[in-house]
Amino acid sequence: MDDSIFVILALVAFGLAISGPVAFALAIAQRGRITALEQRLARFERMPPAAAPANEAVSPVARPEPQPEPVQEVPSPTPRVPPVPAARPAPEPKKPGPSFEERFGTRWTVWVGGIALAFGAALLVRYSVEAGYFGPAMRVVSGLALAVGLLATGEFLRRRLRGSLPVPATWPDIPAMVTAAGTVALFGTIYSAHALYGFIGPEAAFIALGATGLGVMTLALLHGPALAGLGLIAAMGTPLLIGKGGSPWPLTVYLPAVAASAYGFAWFKGWRALAVAAGIGATVWALVLGLASSTATASGAAQLHGVIQAALASLVFALPHRLTSPEHAKPDRFGSAVLLVAMAVLIALIGLTPKAGYGPLWILTAAAAVAIPAVAGFLVAPLAAGLVIAGIALCGVIVLWVPPPSENWVSVLIRLDTTDPGVLIAVAGLSAAGIASAGALRLIGGGRLPLATVLIYAAGAALAPLAALGLTYLRLAQAEVSSSFAVTAGVLALAMTWLAATFRAQREKTPADALTIGLGAFASAAVAALALGLVFAVSGGSLTVAMALAALGTGAIARRLDIPALRWCVAGLGVVVAGRLAWDPMVVGGELGRTPIFNWLLVGYGVPALAFGLASRIIRLPGTRADAPPLIAQALSLLLAAFLVFFEIRHALHGGDIYALDSGLLEHGLLSLSALGFATVLVRLDGVHGSPVIRFASLAFGVIAFVQSLAALGLAVNPYFTDEPVAGGLVFNEIPVAYGLPALVALALARAAQATRPPWYVVGAGGVGVVLCFLAVTLLIRHGFQGAQLGIDRETSQPEWYAYSAGWLAFGLALLAYGLLRQSLAARLASAALVGLSTLKVFLFDLSGLDGPLRALSFLGLGAVLIGIGLVYQRFVFAPARAG
Repeated sequence: MDDSIFVILALVAFGLAISGPVAFALAIAQRGRITALEQRLARFERMPPAAAPANEAVSPVARPEPQPEPVQEVPSPTPRVPPVPAARPAPEPKKPGPSFEERFGTRWTVWVGGIALAFGAALLVRYSVEAGYFGPAMRVVSGLALAVGLLATGEFLRRRLRGSLPVPATWPDIPAMVTAAGTVALFGTIYSAHALYGFIGPEAAFIALGATGLGVMTLALLHGPALAGLGLIAAMGTPLLIGKGGSPWPLTVYLPAVAASAYGFAWFKGWRALAVAAGIGATVWALVLGLASSTATASGAAQLHGVIQAALASLVFALPHRLTSPEHAKPDRFGSAVLLVAMAVLIALIGLTPKAGYGPLWILTAAAAVAIPAVAGFLVAPLAAGLVIAGIALCGVIVLWVPPPSENWVSVLIRLDTTDPGVLIAVAGLSAAGIASAGALRLIGGGRLPLATVLIYAAGAALAPLAALGLTYLRLAQAEVSSSFAVTAGVLALAMTWLAATFRAQREKTPADALTIGLGAFASAAVAALALGLVFAVSGGSLTVAMALAALGTGAIARRLDIPALRWCVAGLGVVVAGRLAWDPMVVGGELGRTPIFNWLLVGYGVPALAFGLASRIIRLPGTRADAPPLIAQALSLLLAAFLVFFEIRHALHGGDIYALDSGLLEHGLLSLSALGFATVLVRLDGVHGSPVIRFASLAFGVIAFVQSLAALGLAVNPYFTDEPVAGGLVFNEIPVAYGLPALVALALARAAQATRPPWYVVGAGGVGVVLCFLAVTLLIRHGFQGAQLGIDRETSQPEWYAYSAGWLAFGLALLAYGLLRQSLAARLASAALVGLSTLKVFLFDLSGLDGPLRALSFLGLGAVLIGIGLVYQRFVFAPARAG
């Protein structure tokens, strides 16, 4: 029997499967019309009858006949009947939500049916291949026929159903679903004709698949954005379906054409999601091409593709603001995010492409990463952040500028050598000048711009040249003294001074906020450029010092010229300094000298700490609570001061080598002492200033000190566990400094924090103080018996065991006395804990471990102390009230 009969039966069954949903859809359309008519009829039936007019009770034409006068009687009160208000139409009942039946019949069946159509088409083709009913040519023709049939059915349903009642937005579109199934079948057939059967070559398949994708996006103008998304995915995925091999250059034309088509459809129909999807696809392809590039040709194609896609995306998301008036030019966050992503992709491409890809296209891509956001920010005021993004891109270009081809470098943040330094200087100089000029032009003519937009323009124009100069100095001068860079910084300072003078003259003629902010921004940039020049000219300086001095100068200018917005420039410089510290906390490298305290650390950390501390006071607005700028400056001042103390300790204890890998008991003790001292001072200052930064810093330093004291002093460097020798004599040695001083400061912190800090903080400080005191007493006793080395494996004599009991009891009595004098419950409880520990030791160890008079003395002493403590509690703590 011929097997073709089974194929015919399968096609007939498929036709019946299609006709069922079609008939069901048509029935649903007619049912919708009937339902609408029934609802209108019900509304008419629920309307109340119109009330009769009041003048219809007595007609003005028919007057009443006269009646005889009644006999006068005593009037009796009659109740007044209130007037009956006119009937109001009943409110229309709230429309109930869709029922389960509606969800099932109008939504779930359509979605599942569309998916089933696509899978059914694929399974039918697969079955025909496995059974061998048709040859390859017939299979392709059948697939094309099936795809065309589904597309025609979708168009037929669109024309029939779209003319009926409007479909609710929550219902899936049946014509679009059938059309989508047809497009899937068409893509599968074309791909099979190329990949499975070889009927068409890769070029023809590429063109056919790409044209199909664009055609699907065109059909989306009739069927909605979901079909456009399907077409975009198919068109973007076409190069992956064709396979590897061939030149990547055609992709630089094809992929931007697909993205541009999607952008055009999105623009025409207002489908923002389609534009975003096109941008995501372009970004993914740019990164894929960059990662896959192993030759100069592939690198050039990836770079050119990235430039075209970035320009397209910037143009599309900048066009909506072409008619925005200056008064309404508020920053567009979404458009700015698009510029940021485009810039990041280009920076990633110049970083991903190999050194073989360095050439004119590499330099063009680097310049485009700066120029595209800068041009968008200059031309479109709501995208003013483009200037700031351009400055960030310029920094990335300088950092990633290609090193010599012969260098076997490992990827680091700053590569201290570079290819074509002259080209780097030209790109950096021209880009920085362009960004500064664009920002200055927008500010000098931006009297009607919103304040946020003005601030963004000012930040980009002032900070980009400074950042470019600093990074170029690091790349070419390698952080050494450079007179040429010092002169360049002086020239930049003169240029910024000239711009500030220009803005000041213009402000005197036509006062405006933009001119005032521009004046302050360029004046601050002039101060910062001078600070950079000092760093470039003097050995041992650092960018951290320069930025801190620039922040102080900016704060002084903001206070002198009364420009509150400049306070945010101080905050911005503070954020840069924080980032610099996060990258490398050791900002001062090289030879620091061996002199304790008076060394370059005072310059690298002390000067910035002082500068930000003064700036926080200068920029604080009088009569108001401190806001973000002074708080940021205050936080950096505290952080830099902490780093200064930390590195000064290391410098003093390691002979000037702050990079030493080892650390001992004395160093950790001084670190704990410093952290506890910081916390205590900040708790005291918080009562005066009421700053949230001071409050948080006091908590942070306290917690760090608690952990440092217990983990390091209690375990890590405890000489009892490490057996490291303790330096010093019998009394004056490392133990009182490492344990005793931090213990006293911790107890002082607990007392100072009682009124202003949480209970856990107070208990923690007191507990750390008691533990450190206990360790100090114990280790001092062991040092007196053992000498310099106190290791756990050394033999302990009976007098030493007895001394521990006596020392612990003495410490407990001292705590009890303090608790009674200061009326401190915590101290009395700590005393009770120590006395309890001593009691356990005497009964559990001394009873069996000691002999002779020491055992008797141990019990006698313990008994006397316990009785004395009981007497004190009876007479002074819980004494009964005397009778009157």
